Amino acid sequence: GDVVCLDCETRRGLPAGASVTDGTCEACGLPKIRVERGEQFHLCLDPACDPLVEAVADRFDRVWECPDCDGELTVQSAPGRVFLGCENYPDCETTFSVPSGVVVDECDCGLPVFETATGRDCLDRACTVGGHAVGGR
Repeated sequence: GDVVCLDCETRRGLPAGASVTDGTCEACGLPKIRVERGEQFHLCLDPACDPLVEAVADRFDRVWECPDCDGELTVQSAPGRVFLGCENYPDCETTFSVPSGVVVDECDCGLPVFETATGRDCLDRACTVGGHAVGGR
């Protein structure tokens, strides 16, 4: 969805699963949003003012090891998405999209378990180790 200024008709997109809060950004005066990517973040609506990827990186960069090599997972972004990718790219192409939800546990495979709108799932949606699927699949 978008947020539209009633005075100037400027449109600003919302990250998936985000909601506008009653708060305002102290730096620019725009509304604040609540968005979950591993934990709950309260950020400025303007991504140039308060980038989601930076908030996620401050909290989760290099927290988990790559399951396919000896590298660490780093927080990265592409248009419209935040993801974890192996630091050993291009030798290792392992990536995981960071879902809209909060980390609530650790899977037996070593990756985080997210509580999302559909239940609990390992960051690796193809994980077969177990110890995490209590709703999502």
